[in-house]
Amino acid sequence: MAKKIIIIGGEGKGGPIAATIEDNRHTFGDFTYEVAGFLNDLEIGNTIHNFPVLGGTGEVARFAEQGYLFVYAIHMLGNNYKTEELFRQVNVPQELLVNIVSKRAFVAHNAQLGPGACVLVNGYVGAGAQIGACTLITSHAFVGHDTVVGPLSHLAVCCVVGSRIEIGKVADVGINATVLEKRKIGDYAVVGAASLVTKDIPEGQIWAGSPARYFRDVKKD
Repeated sequence: MAKKIIIIGGEGKGGPIAATIEDNRHTFGDFTYEVAGFLNDLEIGNTIHNFPVLGGTGEVARFAEQGYLFVYAIHMLGNNYKTEELFRQVNVPQELLVNIVSKRAFVAHNAQLGPGACVLVNGYVGAGAQIGACTLITSHAFVGHDTVVGPLSHLAVCCVVGSRIEIGKVADVGINATVLEKRKIGDYAVVGAASLVTKDIPEGQIWAGSPARYFRDVKKD
């Protein structure tokens, strides 16, 4: 029997995760998981991609008692401190967080995925890479060998993160951005879309451009 999953979030990040589960089920015959619905404070009573919104983010404990498992999919770009604050408030038990990995993705045999980390269609996670809890590797995102990505981070579509890179917690790498090998990206930092990162990025800063340069600090309120 399929394990029932509730996705915490909305259509932006949660929708692709739901689509990945459906693709695994209907294209590859992998019925390990089934999407039961979403928890979303702004859409209670509505649907997200034809799945019901079952309640708000404060109702995790109630659904956990009923045997549901969870995927956390709230990543607020540019509001990284708020993302972490909300994650702590929602308080999903780690043992109830599941990894969703597309059957079309590649995850090396010795790569490590923390609880709730997800790898979507055509994502690539190289040998020896470590992906933190609830981090989202989106479609066509590339993570090179021996790279470490902290928890609650978000690697957007078609980004390239080279080898032996250290990315902190609750960080964002934007669409089609490239991070050259052996760089460090601090906690809560943001790499803008299509940027080329050639230098280390300090904690809590937004960098953009090619080559990437400091743009502004991430909002803390």
